[in-house]
Amino acid sequence: MIRFAASTLAIIYWICGQPAYCGFEQQVAAPLSFALFCVRYPEDCQQHGDLRITDFRSRSQRWRELNQINSMVNFSIMPKALAASRNDYDWQIFPSEGNCADYAVTKRHLLLRAGWPSSSLLLAEVGIRTTGEHHLVLLVREGRAILVLDNLSTAILNVNEASDQYAFLRIQSNHDPQLWTRRLTVS
Repeated sequence: MIRFAASTLAIIYWICGQPAYCGFEQQVAAPLSFALFCVRYPEDCQQHGDLRITDFRSRSQRWRELNQINSMVNFSIMPKALAASRNDYDWQIFPSEGNCADYAVTKRHLLLRAGWPSSSLLLAEVGIRTTGEHHLVLLVREGRAILVLDNLSTAILNVNEASDQYAFLRIQSNHDPQLWTRRLTVS
């Protein structure tokens, strides 16, 4: 009971401490589900530096790693609709069945463990243009490219291609993984 009360107070403090809008990045409140996720998985909500190999050959290795993780996660989690899921606010890493958020945080978790920097791995809440449904994807910055890893597609898309399908609603800041913004910053 005390543990539940403490985590609830931490979430309230975290949410109420976030300004609705401020600064150059137009910060917005993070999804409540993200705050709950950070209580459960604090390591995944911290800033991580780049620990990848940086030689010329590693670019193709990184592309292969992205494809492998995207495919592995897409096929290892059984899809479950939000309406039927246990709690749509309960994002989990490696569930046996889950919704779009579970896929996105699992992919991010694996890439963080593989040495990718948190500034390159951004969760993004999008609206699906055809249905209006809210959906969570993982954006990956690789060089100048911004790629979209999505459980609804086996292919990794460039963000420009995905913008035909999605309206980007809020995105994790590349400066601080605990902050969310209205738009994707280029720097």
